[in-house]
Amino acid sequence: MTEAARIGELRTPPMVRGLPLLGSFLEWRRDHLGVFLRAYQRHGPVFGIRLGPQKGVVLVGPKYHEFYFREVDRTLSVPELYRFVVPMFGDVMMAATDTDRRRRHVALLQSAFQGGRLAGYTEVMAEEVDVWLAGLGDSGEFELWDTFEPLVMRIAAAALMGPEIRAKVEQFRPLLVDLARGMEFILPPNLPLPKFYRRDRARRLLTEMLRPVLARRRRHPDRYDDFLQTLVDDAELRAEGDDVQVGMALCTIFTGYITTAAQACWTLVQLLRHPDYLRSVVDELDAGTTACPRAGVRPAPRLDWATKESVRLNPVMSHYARTTAKEYVVDGYRIPRGWLTMLCPGVAHRLPEVFTDPDRYDPERFSPQRAEDKRNPNALIGFSGGFYRCPGQAFGTSEIGILLAGLITRYELTPLPEDVPADFDLGVTKPKSPLRIRYRRR
Repeated sequence: MTEAARIGELRTPPMVRGLPLLGSFLEWRRDHLGVFLRAYQRHGPVFGIRLGPQKGVVLVGPKYHEFYFREVDRTLSVPELYRFVVPMFGDVMMAATDTDRRRRHVALLQSAFQGGRLAGYTEVMAEEVDVWLAGLGDSGEFELWDTFEPLVMRIAAAALMGPEIRAKVEQFRPLLVDLARGMEFILPPNLPLPKFYRRDRARRLLTEMLRPVLARRRRHPDRYDDFLQTLVDDAELRAEGDDVQVGMALCTIFTGYITTAAQACWTLVQLLRHPDYLRSVVDELDAGTTACPRAGVRPAPRLDWATKESVRLNPVMSHYARTTAKEYVVDGYRIPRGWLTMLCPGVAHRLPEVFTDPDRYDPERFSPQRAEDKRNPNALIGFSGGFYRCPGQAFGTSEIGILLAGLITRYELTPLPEDVPADFDLGVTKPKSPLRIRYRRR
């Protein structure tokens, strides 16, 4: 018997029960994490799921994460599942079908966060946060997402795209939101739906805004030193044309702000639900050199741990997925070619064999004495992993630290006594709005 024949005799993983034709699609759209968590509790770390016509396998746990990250661009393929972003950004980054071109785009994005650039970015972050804090007054309240989302957008625009885009951010941001609302993971992206019309209009208007900026920067390349200029100066990218440069710019600023805004919200939510730990963070910041850390000054470790704990308990990405390009076997199950292979951070981060008392909020699990995330390099996957790990991880966590350090050292915030529900409105898992935060000056 050949190896292929032997594999062909193996059964596929146990399948989550669902509706005829639709499978778990409708339930999954309402509650991503709940579907995966219940399936894990019933079937264990390897189970199948049907989302409309598409079947997939979900793998839960560090050893499976290692396989997933190792086999990307070999057994597992990237671009098929990113076709939904093509109407938003074009055939760039993860959606690029050619492997070398895709990796070149990702490497170019990674260069935005290397060397001494992060220090410059933190200065911009602190300046934008200071301006926002100066407008809060002595007391009041703000809606969490409606406040953090535009603030983080202003930071991303100023740091990554430069002064021209920062000056137009009030025009820029609503169009990016229309792009986000046009994301669709399952349905064909060209259906005659209002959200797709708004998405296409937003892309057209954003392109019209960016083209003259790119042209001006080509004429005066020595005036700028930011990531947008990196895109303009890159010879290979320039050879691909304006549309690709525009798509790369939009993709960068979009991914650089929406996930960070959501994670910043969750970090603050968890701190406000655990006021004793919040007090310990404030005390540590008060004892430090600055209330709002700038370049070269890290936020207090306890705030870093709180951010990590929010990534563990409330990862903004509900799942990662790749297309199975080659049939493979895992735990004795056959995973057919064409299935999705998926990871679920929200379930994997709550495994008791990986994290002690995993349902408890306990940022000190990330202290040097415990370092639960260091026991296995693939334990915490809120920023993905492998070659395609989020290149802006340090940028995002620094931004969250600077934003929250400035806020909690200047203001006392009213605790949140109840759990906060999540929604998936913009393609990321974020606290459900409205959520009012009350504050008064310390």
